[in-house]
Amino acid sequence: MSEKISPKDITVLSATMLIPLWAKAVEYGRPDAILHDKEAARMLDMIDYDFTPFAKVKASQVGCCGRARILDEMAQRFIDEHPDAVVVQLGSGLDARYERMGRPNVTAWYDLDLPEVIDVRRMLLPESSNRYLGISMFDEAWTDTVAAHGKPVLLIIEGVLMYFDEAQVRSVFEMVQRKLPGTQVAMDALAQKMVGRAQQHDALKKMNETPPEFRWGVRDANDVLKLAPGSRLIEEIHLSSLCAPHYPFILRLIYKTKWGRENLDVRLMRIQL
Repeated sequence: MSEKISPKDITVLSATMLIPLWAKAVEYGRPDAILHDKEAARMLDMIDYDFTPFAKVKASQVGCCGRARILDEMAQRFIDEHPDAVVVQLGSGLDARYERMGRPNVTAWYDLDLPEVIDVRRMLLPESSNRYLGISMFDEAWTDTVAAHGKPVLLIIEGVLMYFDEAQVRSVFEMVQRKLPGTQVAMDALAQKMVGRAQQHDALKKMNETPPEFRWGVRDANDVLKLAPGSRLIEEIHLSSLCAPHYPFILRLIYKTKWGRENLDVRLMRIQL
């Protein structure tokens, strides 16, 4: 493709999808990469956007890749347990998880995001045997599409929920419990101490636009479970358990402490609603 694609028509919130895309593309070229995503590298070259301000961003570059890898592994464990699964990525952005995981032979795989994001996604990464849904995750219509399969469901929610307040996060869980009972969710959760501090985030503060604010975070897994009564925790992993050796020196020291892990670390969880 000779003409590059401009994401200028997407919202500021949706523009945050360019950060993990950049992070994965950079990681792909490293001999010690913790994530191998050739689609990210390919897509980055197709986008008319100045990524140079991110050149010195270290922690989030590693963190985005570690987060994606851990959630890939959680998703794979679910698929191993439920080969006939229906998998849905909410707020999929430009993530190529379906391709990265080898196009799993599940009943159905849906990548869901706002219509303007799906338009850009289709230009960069056309559907293969997966399907795209251009709809808000708060719209119940997508749950009807998923429920029609009558199969076990996994939702993957990555890099999304921190931009919504607790009531909105609760509403998503309540909707899923009502429309898709028994669904499992693989998700990340920001530390509560980071709420209101998006301007301090090493990558977000480099964006051309004023970044959206962090509005929801957790102290521990119980803060997630309380939003969905009757839910249970299946597994929980701290992001630093994978990424700490790759972080800048000062962060490596912080995450060696109990305080750092409890108060600053991102948590990756798989829960059953």
